[in-house]
Amino acid sequence: MKILLVDDEPDICKLIKTLVEPLGVEVRMSSDSREAASILERDKFDGIMLDVAMPGLDGFQLARRIRSTPPNQQAPIIMLTGMDDVETMRRAFEAGVTFFLGKPVSREKIYAIFRTARGAMLAERRRSARLPYRTAVNVEWEAQRFNSMSINISEGGMALEGSGTAVVGDTLSLEFSMPDARHTIKVTGKVRGKDATGRTSIEFINPAEASREIIREYMYGKITE
Repeated sequence: MKILLVDDEPDICKLIKTLVEPLGVEVRMSSDSREAASILERDKFDGIMLDVAMPGLDGFQLARRIRSTPPNQQAPIIMLTGMDDVETMRRAFEAGVTFFLGKPVSREKIYAIFRTARGAMLAERRRSARLPYRTAVNVEWEAQRFNSMSINISEGGMALEGSGTAVVGDTLSLEFSMPDARHTIKVTGKVRGKDATGRTSIEFINPAEASREIIREYMYGKITE
């Protein structure tokens, strides 16, 4: 798993990194909250740890930005704070914080919070991961019907080898099979990207819960850590 650690105190960052990495967690550090906001708009993380009191953007502001901007909108957020009053916790939860880690930081506190947060981080990793998956896909777009082949799949979409003359923004109807599923899956998807070779990134649009559950079970079976 991979997290972003945001704290303007380098010594705190180094201490937490030293304690967390033996748990099998990759830690990327940032001591600048505005830099961290830019990183979080570009790169995907399984979780985010951030301090509450920082220059630039404080922890509440950064948490709100995370919750309003892809690709980390649903990632669990752990707030580092020496304040345990009700008002701080209320503001943090309203901003989208998931867990609290009280300062001063210790090995026991780190281990306890990661035992608590690990399930949420793993769920986020499964939700956002794209796994290689090859299957025939029947595609309908406007008056066209054609066959393509999937490259990968996630809970939120898939990549296809081609999508005919469809362009970014077009909506396609897709039908494909999944392992152990009794019926084919039928979903609507929007073209989010297409390169010069025709490789197409598709985002599923409100798939039926039964279809979502089949894909989720496949993802959960493949990603265990």
